[in-house]
Amino acid sequence: MDQTKWKRIFSILAAVVLIIAFGCGKAAASANTPEEETTEVVTIGGDTEETTDEIDADSEPTDYIGIYNVDETTDESESGSYASSTADENTILVQNAGVLTMTSADINKTGDAENGFSEGTNAAVAVVLQGQMQLLESNVTTNALGGFGLIVSGKGSLLSASGTFVYTSGESSPALVAIDGGTVVFSGGTLSTEGEDSPCVLLGGGSVTLTGATLSAANGEFLRVLAGANTLTLDGTSMTMNPIIDANATLLLNLLNGAVFTGELGNELPAKVSVTLDATSTLSLAADTYLTALVNADTTHQNIQSNGYSIYYDSNAPENEYLGAQSYLLPGGGFLSPII
Repeated sequence: MDQTKWKRIFSILAAVVLIIAFGCGKAAASANTPEEETTEVVTIGGDTEETTDEIDADSEPTDYIGIYNVDETTDESESGSYASSTADENTILVQNAGVLTMTSADINKTGDAENGFSEGTNAAVAVVLQGQMQLLESNVTTNALGGFGLIVSGKGSLLSASGTFVYTSGESSPALVAIDGGTVVFSGGTLSTEGEDSPCVLLGGGSVTLTGATLSAANGEFLRVLAGANTLTLDGTSMTMNPIIDANATLLLNLLNGAVFTGELGNELPAKVSVTLDATSTLSLAADTYLTALVNADTTHQNIQSNGYSIYYDSNAPENEYLGAQSYLLPGGGFLSPII
């Protein structure tokens, strides 16, 4: 999903939220737009609606501002404490191929977003424009509208976090966001959210690997997928969730090294999810499921607990050729069958 579309999505959402919550006197600045064209707007909640507002497609790239800014350099920090209370300002910012290793940090972000937050300009930690960051044994907390915990945006942008606790309490404040080709590896830590409209993980054309991670969401929403092609890898991690996947999005779910996924992955067409499992991992169904592709190292499919539900797969997908367009009985009484 490109930067302009993200700016459309979140700028309009932020304006609506701020008007409702604080009144017109505190409304976010709206885009100056022509009225001829109609633009589809996707809110952070995954709903779509039409509007006659059009944001300038030639708008300038986002300028990021950070209290601790690593820009085109390499830096290290240990046992530091950093805080930002200014709207649309990052506490930690790594950009333009900068490289940062941060250990035992205390990172705090307050101050509500004022000009939209689609690109992470109000996040506690932002890794953008091919930045790379390693975050170890640290605490990240936010209490702000649009106060993302961690955001990684753009191809070549990478965040590796280990033993880190991320907590957000504000509205529209996901704990972890990966968009526009950004990649996150999060291991041995916690992602926790309290606010409305705040999933633990938000994907928009990004890739996230969770290894031994714990997820906690007061609203029960662990994963939301807004748009584009996305990947979630559970490595030795057990998760029970019903991800919200937008109509314009796809998700590849990888289960590795004894991972267990329990939940719903879409019970209507067109299918939006593909699943790969190694022989040690388990897929446990909570509803009938349509999949684009199912790649299973256990060709007997004994690692799929159907619980009486069935999987319907696309027999025309090259990844499913090994299934021979046949039906298979699954443990628990359900079936693995081609879509008819």
